[in-house]
Amino acid sequence: MKEQILQMAESAAPRLREIWEDLHRNPELGFEEFRTAGKVEEILRSLDIETETGVAGTGVVGLIRGAQPGKTLLIRADMDALPIEEATGLACASRCAGKMHACGHDAHVTWLLGTAMILSRLRDRLHGTVKLLFQPSEERSCGAERVVQAGVLQGVDMALAAHVTPDYDAGTYLIQEGAVTSNPDFFRLKLFGKGSHGSEPQSAVDAINMGVQVYELLQTFVSRVCVPADPVVLSVCTFQSGTNWGTIPGECELSGTVRSFRPEIPEKAKAFIEDCAKAVTSLYGGRYELMYRIACWPVQNEPSLTARVRANTAELLGSGAVASEADKYMGGEDFCYISREVPSVYLFAGCRNDALFQAVPLHNPSFRLDDSILPRTAALFAYNALKLLEA
Repeated sequence: MKEQILQMAESAAPRLREIWEDLHRNPELGFEEFRTAGKVEEILRSLDIETETGVAGTGVVGLIRGAQPGKTLLIRADMDALPIEEATGLACASRCAGKMHACGHDAHVTWLLGTAMILSRLRDRLHGTVKLLFQPSEERSCGAERVVQAGVLQGVDMALAAHVTPDYDAGTYLIQEGAVTSNPDFFRLKLFGKGSHGSEPQSAVDAINMGVQVYELLQTFVSRVCVPADPVVLSVCTFQSGTNWGTIPGECELSGTVRSFRPEIPEKAKAFIEDCAKAVTSLYGGRYELMYRIACWPVQNEPSLTARVRANTAELLGSGAVASEADKYMGGEDFCYISREVPSVYLFAGCRNDALFQAVPLHNPSFRLDDSILPRTAALFAYNALKLLEA
């Protein structure tokens, strides 16, 4: 069966590359994935797969029913792009100004369609049902929540998903137990003072001054408030104030993110940001407003299911293709809404190829991936589906 699946995946490679290039040229933001969803629907129906559209807005679900009775496995791919202007220079670069698949979701959609191509030809060997979920709006951290609310997990016994990573070579898969993504929080802090002419600083309550001092205090949260061994990040990502060179501004806004794994960190971070803002604005006679949002939770990989997926993947691709040790990934992922409901495994698919291009991080305008991972990952999911459901 291994050889058959790998051969089927390799035969599908040209078609998968064609699909990926088309999706890459035509990125769509969260809950705007109408063209992407239409393409997914067209391909699923051509494979004679039961298809439901309009799930949680723009989502698509396909059902592959096996010839033998059994459990239901959900495999998920997210579809949305990012509001980033592409700078890769690829022939298939985005045609949509200010939009780009800089997080690799076009690859996720493509390899799940590849999985559908393989499993649709192996229904006679499939026990139970494979539910293919093409999810909208992961980047806004609410697509999976809406999918769960729409009832997509009804009858589902376990779930799988994967994300590209430039931290590993193409063909390598990181499969870990426990928490594999962080708790991503977001904050926006507005500081209010009093504006004045630049020649009369004594008449102002300088919002930039307050913002700089708050910024400096925030940098001590990880180093002086948190336990040194804990992976925690607090990053100020925007600092906005002022409109012209001759005026001391009366308002300043800082926004950023906190990433952690311990459940108590979000409230501790929120309180610390508020304490810093209160101290600085009280000292200078200003005031503040704080918005702090907990977007989601860490994705948790169920240990026994993770061990099975790791073993199946090594069996299919060789032990050298499977990595299990890595630094904590501080990114967030709304697949947590699924992993909180059913036993799940979320793995990372290496996409780096130093011989072809220089690797850059996700969400970078120059992000690229090695498309050889498309058929390989499709085979990985198809093989795991057959093996997990036959047990």
